[in-house]
Amino acid sequence: RAGDEVGCDRVEDLTMAAPLVVPEQGGVQIQVSVGAPDDAGRRQLAVYARPETEGEVVPWVEHASGVLAEGEPADADQEGAAWPPAGAEAVELAGCYERFAGVGFDYGPVFQGLTAAWRGKDGELFAEVTLPEDTSVRDFGLHPALLDAALHVALLGGKDDGDVDSGDVPSGAAGLPFAWEGVTLHASGATALRVRLSRTGSGAMSIALADPSGSPVATVESLVTRPVSADQLGTRTSTVRDALFSLEWTPIMAPGTAPDETVAVIGPDRLDVVEALHDAGVPVEERPDLAAVGEGTVPGLVLVPGLVAEDGEDTARSAHALTSRVLEMIHQWVGDERFAHSRLVFATRGAVTGEDPAAAAVWGLVRSAQSEHPGRFVLLDVDASSPSSIMVPLALGVDEPQLVLIGGEVMAGRLNRVSPDDRQVVWGEVEGSVLVTGGTGGLGALVARHLVSEHGVRDLLLVSRRGRDAEGADELVAELVELGAQAEIAACDVADREALSELVAQHSIGAVVHAAGVLDDGVVESLTAERVDAVLRPKVDAAWNLHELSRDMNLSAFVVFSSAAGVFGNAGQGNYAAANAFLDALALHRRELGLPAVSLAWGAWAQEGMLDEADAERLARSGMPPLGTGEGLELFDAALTADAAALVPVRLDLPVLKSRGEVPPLLRGLIRTRTRRAVAGAETADSFVQRLTPLSGAERREAMTQLVCGQVAEVLGYANADEIEPDRQFQELGFDSLTAVELRNRLTSVTGVRLPATLVFDYPTPVELVGFLQDTLFPGGSEDSSDAAALLGELDRLERTLGGLTVDAQMHKQVAGRLEVLRTRWASLREDGRGADDGDVDLESASDDEMFDLLDNELGLS
Repeated sequence: RAGDEVGCDRVEDLTMAAPLVVPEQGGVQIQVSVGAPDDAGRRQLAVYARPETEGEVVPWVEHASGVLAEGEPADADQEGAAWPPAGAEAVELAGCYERFAGVGFDYGPVFQGLTAAWRGKDGELFAEVTLPEDTSVRDFGLHPALLDAALHVALLGGKDDGDVDSGDVPSGAAGLPFAWEGVTLHASGATALRVRLSRTGSGAMSIALADPSGSPVATVESLVTRPVSADQLGTRTSTVRDALFSLEWTPIMAPGTAPDETVAVIGPDRLDVVEALHDAGVPVEERPDLAAVGEGTVPGLVLVPGLVAEDGEDTARSAHALTSRVLEMIHQWVGDERFAHSRLVFATRGAVTGEDPAAAAVWGLVRSAQSEHPGRFVLLDVDASSPSSIMVPLALGVDEPQLVLIGGEVMAGRLNRVSPDDRQVVWGEVEGSVLVTGGTGGLGALVARHLVSEHGVRDLLLVSRRGRDAEGADELVAELVELGAQAEIAACDVADREALSELVAQHSIGAVVHAAGVLDDGVVESLTAERVDAVLRPKVDAAWNLHELSRDMNLSAFVVFSSAAGVFGNAGQGNYAAANAFLDALALHRRELGLPAVSLAWGAWAQEGMLDEADAERLARSGMPPLGTGEGLELFDAALTADAAALVPVRLDLPVLKSRGEVPPLLRGLIRTRTRRAVAGAETADSFVQRLTPLSGAERREAMTQLVCGQVAEVLGYANADEIEPDRQFQELGFDSLTAVELRNRLTSVTGVRLPATLVFDYPTPVELVGFLQDTLFPGGSEDSSDAAALLGELDRLERTLGGLTVDAQMHKQVAGRLEVLRTRWASLREDGRGADDGDVDLESASDDEMFDLLDNELGLS
């Protein structure tokens, strides 16, 4: 129906993100959004739903996304053809719906429309389906029960799917539609259909639907189904299904040859990769540090293969040392123009498997550097196996920002949805106190209340640096006591091992929730080792102390509150990302030791005091809206039932993320894209320059002003570019270091110009930034780009000022006179260099009386 409204009669693709379960009672609200057409006329489509409730606003959940396009004429080749096709064998249908119910598909009477079926010699399936006589089809293009019945023949299987007559539904056939491609409705009003279903080599189905005379009704070029558990169909809310993920490492195809360019190797080769590079014929240039690289031509690849914790060194101390070293190298790399077109590869061992949590902190820091400086940094983790060492040269040629080599297999990180299972922590049965760090405020206090009110925990030890002096501490204790719990608050710096050891020696600890942490945000260029250490300490040092001091305590649970910043590498949070990546690796490390652990890499929470309205809006625009309190606590419970050491509870608005341009590799398992569509719909840097090249200087300036103001509007959440005043300071518009980085990256992508992170500070208004871009892209290419640009800028400012004024008659006369003087003077500045025409007043030498006479004449007052 949405396509009908905008002239698109074909669903080019449609992916189901989650099943929509209709409740026993009450209704469901549906929302369909259709985007603007691209150059080929395609439109992005998204379908949302939420339960209809009274008094409570429930978040919208995306159930499907896709693309609408113009259709193609129906193929009428089957019209009048023999039916059923010659050679097709009839399939016995007696009892088929009872068998379908046995594998989870219990269809009601209206949906039991399969009346006849045949199997072709080549594995095709044919069927006839019909609706009950009293079923109205008036309100439907194609009645959903009829379309659904047309798919039931797939449950009967093809020639390779086993003996249908035995009563078994083929293994793997029981699934729900997941991905549709090329769907066109040719005719409406059908009450009965002929169905022709073919399977492709990839397991997808193509479907042709016709009316009883053979005339086309609908075609489906490709349909992929996937298994869906009963848990996904209703025992968990949509919040959990669509906001609980894990970072998985997925095998990818490696290139066939190693890079033929020189690779510079920095520092000690602790991963034994130099020999593998030599064996692969890769030229190697070994250097002690970055300063010694490129005493001539800088290699395209620079590899640092020594980022591992020192043997015998404290793990937390190693995390501080490694991140300090890497931060210094990042500063050198982004601050030296010699490296502008090269990539710096940081190689670790065990950072993603939990073997070396200290190296994991490096991954968090570099992930943020990757977000702030796209294309400049690569992460590579190599296990100790010989096949992995051999594959290093080939991995360096893979176009992925983060890679892992395990057993010689090249893998890239992808987020996958996680479904909770039946495992759970019975909090009320924990023997001893539940120790909660950061427990007197923020998420720590929130979880403490939740554990008592919802899980029956009766013994809490709430730890924070200020203890009872923390704001609201006494009120929190009183509330917990009123709920029936015993709550003790202790002042302790958990990062101080001696102080923590003394505290835990005085208590019987049965479970740990580590929710403490601090922020000190800033782009990587502004970070110092001291700022990184200050953020690592309450996360890294404290968590490592808790781990070591509790190893022999037989804990029921060990939960650490991490952040999605460590997984996504949030711009402006390099130190925080490093600290939280360490926590994720620590949970993996504990699991390898047979100890309980789960790390929750939270997205932002919409908690009072944690996130202001502007930040919440910015996150929503970025595709990662904050979690409500109820959502967060529901995810907390669900995460502890999933059999995974590290989870990512975060809301992802997939249509928004897809609309922001190239999909990050991390999200490619959740967002389906087609390269050809991205190319058709997006302007490349080359095409942008080509489009502006034939324009005059003034026209280029206008095009670039529209570009800059449009990107500013998108970054700051304005409705359109017209709301951005080109001469207004970026800081007045609302820019900070994070939005400045986002604008820089957007403009770099569109223009192809590598821009500094300090862009909005170096060129503090859109007008000045436009001038810089014009001079950079078209040096000396517009003779009117200086004087004319300045003059046009003044006219722009004047036009905006006039638009907002209310004036009286006297002021109107005065301003009109000044404008006429300027107009007359402009008319005298002719291109041939001559002065005023005969009879005109020489404005440069005119007396006051002559000037007033001119004004009187122009205004009709003489």
